[in-house]
Amino acid sequence: MSGPEPVRLRTDSGSPYTITVPHDVVTDRRLSAMDVGVYMRCRWLMDLCFPYGDLAWLITELGMPDAETRDSVRRLVELGHLEMFGADEVEFHEARAVSQHVRDAIDATVDDLTPAERVAVARFADLVDLRRDRAVAAQRSKHLSDE
Repeated sequence: MSGPEPVRLRTDSGSPYTITVPHDVVTDRRLSAMDVGVYMRCRWLMDLCFPYGDLAWLITELGMPDAETRDSVRRLVELGHLEMFGADEVEFHEARAVSQHVRDAIDATVDDLTPAERVAVARFADLVDLRRDRAVAAQRSKHLSDE
């Protein structure tokens, strides 16, 4: 009777970085090997698309089985290993961040602008703030309807 066969992992693939997985994901007995693989691919997606990754893009890009992948993601979310956000929440956070970045850029360059450029920049800032305000209103309305 022979013992278990030793396994050796190749780590010399030459890839630019390594994806690490927390110990609790690997040792969670409620997760399958596919779940752990999906988790790793979601970590990779976050490296590409921080702070929000598009699951549909990931499934299409990597040719992953749709139903099984979504089931794995659902399990990972239910067990607290991943978080799922809707498009309205993503828009809320992105619109706020963009608005702040635009305001910071304007503050840093306003003294160098001509009067005509200041008018154009102010109009652009108004449009960015309008996007932010719509996203905030949608988020508030969603939270009120959830209560």
